[in-house]
Amino acid sequence: MKRSVLVGLAIAIASSVIAAPADVRLTVEDVQQITHLTPLHLVKPRELPGAGPGLNFATADNKLVLMVNAGDAAQYARAKEQKTPVPLFHAAVPGIGDEAFDAPSGTLQYVIYLRKGANSASITTYLDRGMTPRIPRAQLEAIAKLVASRL
Repeated sequence: MKRSVLVGLAIAIASSVIAAPADVRLTVEDVQQITHLTPLHLVKPRELPGAGPGLNFATADNKLVLMVNAGDAAQYARAKEQKTPVPLFHAAVPGIGDEAFDAPSGTLQYVIYLRKGANSASITTYLDRGMTPRIPRAQLEAIAKLVASRL
């Protein structure tokens, strides 16, 4: 129950805060190279439960592993300042775009919000049943850096 609430909350937050088109030129091959998860494929928005409005990457057995949404700087600012239903800002993440932070606040972070110039993106990994991110933090940061380089 707790897992589904957190994943649902992450999707709702990412979808409502940064819901612009996700044309960040991130490919299946990019994600496979960074995560070593193969094979992966793209899932259309809302094609699977939990698939967001942007780019959704899943394993061969349709387990979602990554969601990427793109937006603008104003959407990034709103996400950074959001206090309800859950504060998003946990801590700054240096070295990604012009600025970045991880989210949500609390003990488990599985989203990186980034801004580069007038553009922004959210990079979200999904959680397994044990509340473990499906993509480790270092790999999530590598994906965020790649996305920022292409904004």
